[in-house]
Amino acid sequence: MWLKNNRSRPRQWLKLAFCLVMGTTMWLASQAQEKPDASPAAQARKLVNPVPSDAESIDAGKKLYQRNCAGCHGPAGKGDGSMALSGGTPSDLTDDVWDHGSTDGEIFVVIRDGVSSDMQGYKDKLTEKQIWQLINFIRSIGPKPKENE
Repeated sequence: MWLKNNRSRPRQWLKLAFCLVMGTTMWLASQAQEKPDASPAAQARKLVNPVPSDAESIDAGKKLYQRNCAGCHGPAGKGDGSMALSGGTPSDLTDDVWDHGSTDGEIFVVIRDGVSSDMQGYKDKLTEKQIWQLINFIRSIGPKPKENE
């Protein structure tokens, strides 16, 4: 047994210390690795608009906007429509304040899933392509995405 042999005791302590240091180092390294953000917001930010923002898609988006959105957000997107379901104030789509994210992906998720009783989701009313066309129209009347978005 190592306790009885005095000459091997320092070597045993060194081995034990080495194992503790290596184990702690490996654990710290594993904790420091960047973990992917799997939150819904992070996933939404990664979505990329597959519909080119051209005159045709913007025009299609404008027609969808007039039919589905103008009643609440107003004809010019200023948030001055009168049909908000719960009496809330609809968002001004032309300003640079976006409470639920400003990337195309975040806007897509807000339109698809909704965020409140006033802004209900449109996943049962619009196709994904139509939602992307709607985003192209909103971009044409509102703030442009920032460079890092």
